[in-house]
Amino acid sequence: MKRVDTTEKTKQHFDKIAAFYAESSDGKFCAPAYGVLKEEVEKYKSGKLLDVSCGTGTVLSLLEHSPLEKYGVDFSEKMIDEARSVVGDKAQLYVASADAMPFERATFDVVTCSFAFHHYIHPEAVLQEFRRVMKPGATLIIADPFVPQPLRSMLNPLLRFSDNGDYHMYGQKELSRLMDKSGFQMQDFQLINKRSFSCRCVTA
Repeated sequence: MKRVDTTEKTKQHFDKIAAFYAESSDGKFCAPAYGVLKEEVEKYKSGKLLDVSCGTGTVLSLLEHSPLEKYGVDFSEKMIDEARSVVGDKAQLYVASADAMPFERATFDVVTCSFAFHHYIHPEAVLQEFRRVMKPGATLIIADPFVPQPLRSMLNPLLRFSDNGDYHMYGQKELSRLMDKSGFQMQDFQLINKRSFSCRCVTA
C-alpha cells in the first residue's frame, strides 16, 4: 500500500469535508476563535490582508466590511471553490500552499492563519514565506488548537499517524522560540475557551 504523507492526508481530509465544513467537527471546533480573529483584524483600517490556509473563507466573510483589501490562499482546490461561493468578489482567492505563495515581497500589512499551523510539516519554511510577503512591521495573527502539558508532549509523537493530517501542537514558549528564530516577535498570546489559542506577532 502506498504511504500517504501528512501533507497529502491534510489535503485529502479538507477536500473531503469542504462542502460541509461549517457543520463538521473541525468547523465547530474552530468557530469560537473566529470572533477573536475578527476583533484583532478590525483594529487595522487600511492596507492588505492575507488569510493563509483560508479554507472555505469563514474569516474573510466575517471581515466583509473591513476596509482592508482581502486575499486568501489554500492548497485545497475544493476549499477554495467553497470560499469563492462564500466571499464572491470581496476577496482575491488562490490555490497555493502556505510555503509557496504567488505574491510579491512585502505586500501585506496583516496575515492571518487559523487552525492550520499544526498541519505544517515545515513551519520554519512557512514562516519564512509569511515574512517574505509581509511588509516590515506587519502583523501575523495565528489561531490554533491548544493542548496543555504534559498531554501535548505525549500527543505530538502520535499526531503523525492522524488521518486528518495533524502534525504538531504548540505551546506558548515553543511557538515564541520558533517566531524568534524566524524573524518575528510575539506580542500577545491568549487562550480561547481552553481548547485553542490566538497569538499576535510582528515582523522583527
